[in-house]
Amino acid sequence: MVRRSAIPLIVGTFLLRVNTGAGGIVLGLFLARLAIHAGHHITAIQVGLLAVVYYATELTLAPFMGALSDRWGRRLFMVLGPLLGVLGMLLIPLTPMASPLPFLLTLQVLAGLATAMITPSVLGYLADLTRRNEQGRMRVMGFYELATSGGIAAGVVVGGFAWDRFGSWAFALLALFYALVTLCMFLAPRVTQVTEHTGPALLMRRYLAILHKPRLFIFIPAWICISALLGIWVSSQLPFLLSRPGRMGDQLLMGIMSGPGGGGRLSLVLGSYVLFFGLSLLFWACFLAHLPRLMMMLTSVAGLYVGVMALWGMNHRLGGDLAPGIWIPVLLLGIFAESSFAPSALAYLADLTEESAMDRGLLMGLYSVFLGLGQLLGNGLAGLFAHRLGFDGLICLTAILGLVALLSLLTLLRLEQHYAAKARETGEASVAERSHIASF
Repeated sequence: MVRRSAIPLIVGTFLLRVNTGAGGIVLGLFLARLAIHAGHHITAIQVGLLAVVYYATELTLAPFMGALSDRWGRRLFMVLGPLLGVLGMLLIPLTPMASPLPFLLTLQVLAGLATAMITPSVLGYLADLTRRNEQGRMRVMGFYELATSGGIAAGVVVGGFAWDRFGSWAFALLALFYALVTLCMFLAPRVTQVTEHTGPALLMRRYLAILHKPRLFIFIPAWICISALLGIWVSSQLPFLLSRPGRMGDQLLMGIMSGPGGGGRLSLVLGSYVLFFGLSLLFWACFLAHLPRLMMMLTSVAGLYVGVMALWGMNHRLGGDLAPGIWIPVLLLGIFAESSFAPSALAYLADLTEESAMDRGLLMGLYSVFLGLGQLLGNGLAGLFAHRLGFDGLICLTAILGLVALLSLLTLLRLEQHYAAKARETGEASVAERSHIASF
């Protein structure tokens, strides 16, 4: 029943992320044409500024939009957010030729606001939907993550073809996708949401108390560090190192995709990675949803180090001519284990909202904050490490972030076991026990 009732939201999330992936491609191509045909000198720094404004808006507003959804109802934000996306896409082709940057920055703020409204309200809704089904919660959060990653990957492909086929009319296609997201959110069944209308001062005190909960603060470093891996491995840094001509020392993977046909080979490798990661995530969500949350997150960190070992072996050709046959299966094993983090972390965050059912939107809005901060951290550090150490720099940075995440999760495990032992002594069922968080 949970899976059937969550289908409209999962489909809507997929279409939303298709727009995320396609929007970046189409906007970049639009700006390139604007610079050529309108005679404007649009720099890479200005293009980067648009992305910074978008993510900064989402990071800043997501908790506030989540908090408002707790008070005014999630469905309002789930429907209104995509409508703002429709408006933004329809306005982009109207960019003034004389001074395009202020107009485009304003539209990026609008797009960031739309995402900040949608993500926490949808996640809060899914937490409400699965409050009586802990195993179903893990499954639904797994499908949500699959829709997110799969939608972005599909959007990157759709964006290029849409621009080639429709030109500036591609923005109308993206507006249509946003309209379909609105329809999906509207079709989501109604669920019981606990709301409370209190004064601003009391509300702020309650929010500060929630944000100071030990479970949440101990968990934050792990989520940020794992999210930073997206900034390292799912960004322009990896294609740059693989495709840049020239080697650095004995690092085999530096420039391995350079030369004729390198772009096609790179697309094939990265596409295969996304496909395998998505299938692994689907497996965790469907067949291993009963496992304890923290056990899955620790498994993910173990998989991270398996992947680090495999990448190091491949980059330095350990094993000679047999290196690919040895290390590629090890790398796939590591990727499979790593994919368990996102659905288990989302389910854990939803479990924490059981203690504060009136503030689910605020807590789930932190998902956007953790993800965005991690990606910014990963992108920034990846450039520094890669500049000094090449591909080895990305591997070393991954190992360092994995260590921080491991320490955070082990501390959290000790805390959960303490809570579980205390609950057993008092004979009361804690949230951790009901959610199987510390069931080792």
